[in-house]
Amino acid sequence: MNISFNDLKFIQQIGQTLNLEERMRLQLAILKIQEHYVFDEVLFWGRVEGIEKDYYIALGIQYKGQYQFPLKKFFWSSNNYHFAELPKYNEEFAQRAEVLRDPFTGQHEHIVFRTDEEINFEDSLEIPSQLPAKNFSELERLSYVVQSIEFQCASIPVGSYRLTPTHELIKTTFKGVTAELKNYQHFRSPIRKDKQDLIARDEALYRSDFLDSLIDDTPYNQWSVQTDSTKRNITIRNLIWPGYLSYNNDYTFGYAYFGDGVKNSDFEFLL
Repeated sequence: MNISFNDLKFIQQIGQTLNLEERMRLQLAILKIQEHYVFDEVLFWGRVEGIEKDYYIALGIQYKGQYQFPLKKFFWSSNNYHFAELPKYNEEFAQRAEVLRDPFTGQHEHIVFRTDEEINFEDSLEIPSQLPAKNFSELERLSYVVQSIEFQCASIPVGSYRLTPTHELIKTTFKGVTAELKNYQHFRSPIRKDKQDLIARDEALYRSDFLDSLIDDTPYNQWSVQTDSTKRNITIRNLIWPGYLSYNNDYTFGYAYFGDGVKNSDFEFLL
């Protein structure tokens, strides 16, 4: 579903690719994830550029035994190609992290937000009910940005998946779609009530458009649909998160992110 190394020709349209060494070492690193975790798929998700080093991201997906939507887990690696699971991020700093314009340094231990408040428990008769948040590292920022891009952008063509009677998501035989935004939907558990109701009534078993449609996103103009001269090779880019791209033709589909991890927070003001 996410990008295969054979589909890098689509990513070249945004001036990005992986060199031969990156491909070989990433393939080996992803195999190691498969050896240590039980996933139905482990896929390369993308690359977040840093000043000193880049971050490579992999995604593990578990479909079996997952009600309504598969389990996703993200893994990160620096230039050493040793993947580790992305940590949970501190919610207190999350919104501040989304609007940061500073580039990633490539040093995962770098402190992005520092907690200045300190508590001396020796001078206190009781421990406060809520401790000040710990420092917010670049690795936490990476985790937040990756999961934000996944939630806001990850998209698949209508008809590429279906819901089984046991409410597990499975792939279908994909035969392509036309280059219209209405033919694409978010690869996430639906948040729109009409889609949730569709699944609750089991009507989603007989439909291919049971996930949230990209056409309902606001602002609408955040999506750009493009085709080549054959009209069969289709790419969709997101203008709020530059570097995200999904692609498909008559037999394959996927998506990836190759960018600096900085959100275009001014997009709505530029319309």
